[in-house]
Amino acid sequence: MFYDKARRGLRIACDDKCLLVCNGEQYPCKLENISVSGVLLNSTSIPFTRIKPGDTCGLIMCCDPKLCPGEYRSKVTRLDAAKVALQFLDIKF
Repeated sequence: MFYDKARRGLRIACDDKCLLVCNGEQYPCKLENISVSGVLLNSTSIPFTRIKPGDTCGLIMCCDPKLCPGEYRSKVTRLDAAKVALQFLDIKF
């Protein structure tokens, strides 16, 4: 666990597999860290020409949609190298 001053939130380091669902495609990723407001993903399989900041995507918290049927609606906030930052949408506290 660590506190990210730039994003003002507690972030938990992870290394779990997940799926990014964006523009009708599924991309295998690894969770790098997660907070109540978003997640940072690591993936070398995402063609960054097909995803851009502002896109609405879904995040499945495991690598098999049959095991984890829920999808977290998210917005792409940042892309660089092999990393994708997502902000969760529709989260109520």
